[in-house]
Amino acid sequence: MKTKLSLTLLTAACLLTSLPASTLAAEFLQAEITRVSNDVKVLKANAAPKAAAVGLKLDPVSSIATGPDARAELRFPDKTLTRLGANSRFTLKGQSRTLDLNEGTMMLQVPKNQGGAKVRTAGVTAALTGTTVLIEYHAGGIIKFIVIEGESALFLNKTTDVSQILKAGQMITMRDGDVTIPPPQDVDLAKLLKSSKLISLNDPSQPNQRQISDAFNVQERMIKDGDLVNGNFYIPEMGLSIGINNNTRTNIINQPEVCREPKPSQR
Repeated sequence: MKTKLSLTLLTAACLLTSLPASTLAAEFLQAEITRVSNDVKVLKANAAPKAAAVGLKLDPVSSIATGPDARAELRFPDKTLTRLGANSRFTLKGQSRTLDLNEGTMMLQVPKNQGGAKVRTAGVTAALTGTTVLIEYHAGGIIKFIVIEGESALFLNKTTDVSQILKAGQMITMRDGDVTIPPPQDVDLAKLLKSSKLISLNDPSQPNQRQISDAFNVQERMIKDGDLVNGNFYIPEMGLSIGINNNTRTNIINQPEVCREPKPSQR
């Protein structure tokens, strides 16, 4: 579905280029590893992989790769927080506050009033400012993008004429290589925040903790008021996907996702 770029998307995508060059360069040129669980490696070109350790500084161009049942957390100088799930790979290139998710699952949280960021996969890019998102990406497979709090713009790398704006509690699931971005669905924040290994409803180490709580409370009020109703969201004929809660490949044909559907009258 081709759409014209909205003012919101232009604001989100262009904010990065409107910031002073010194700000853009300084804040995403280095990240510190703050948590490591199980097998996590630091990868650099022309160097042997080495074990990641808390306190290790990551500079461009470097990658973090996690093994099965492994997780890693990194913080940037502006307190932007990144967490990687199992079987994931993230690359820091030092390019205009852009982070590359090469494979797997990532949580990215950009603090309020700290400029914007982009998360890039091979097919799509998300632009966000003061926002918390979860992303799953697998080359040739499924892309899943969830906004926990705030707002984000998702657009195709080949053409920014194809885009979608997602608000708190919304998710998009699509195939890698799709030429359209489907409309967002409502995701059950209560169940997601309870089951996820990358984000929590009550975690003081998360810079946007208050905003996460606010988004959760807003959704709960909408459910109480009848604006959202309990329901299951099915993804027919989509094959393999990766669950936010366990980061392992799972056949989800005819299996329910953790989502709530709006009332039929509001679709």
